[in-house]
Amino acid sequence: MKDSIPSKTDIKELTNFLPLLYNENIELSKSPKKGTTDLWGGFYVYHPTVNTFFELASQEHWKDYQYVDNFSEEMIGPGKIEEASINQLKTILTWCDRTERFFEGHWEYVIEIDIIKRVLKRLIQLNKG
Repeated sequence: MKDSIPSKTDIKELTNFLPLLYNENIELSKSPKKGTTDLWGGFYVYHPTVNTFFELASQEHWKDYQYVDNFSEEMIGPGKIEEASINQLKTILTWCDRTERFFEGHWEYVIEIDIIKRVLKRLIQLNKG
């Protein structure tokens, strides 16, 4: 529920992934050999760090069940994440997580264009207060 606020420990658990996801040596995903697919029929096989991050980011205290209505592209525009509230960050994280179900490769995309980095940095800021 959107009213559920992540604890400082929950935030720290997620922000610990900042140096892991943005490590130049990590290969975020790989495709199976040509002509084959992974167990679920898709072509993206994510690094275990990516999978673990999104497992944590999809826990109950991070979910916004109304993200479809609450999310807008403007939320991820320049400077917007850097000023987002905890509830707006939950909406963005839910959008990042759930959109993978409809657009395979979305997790890699939101990591590569620094949406996740910006969210995690904002969470670090909020956790200090």
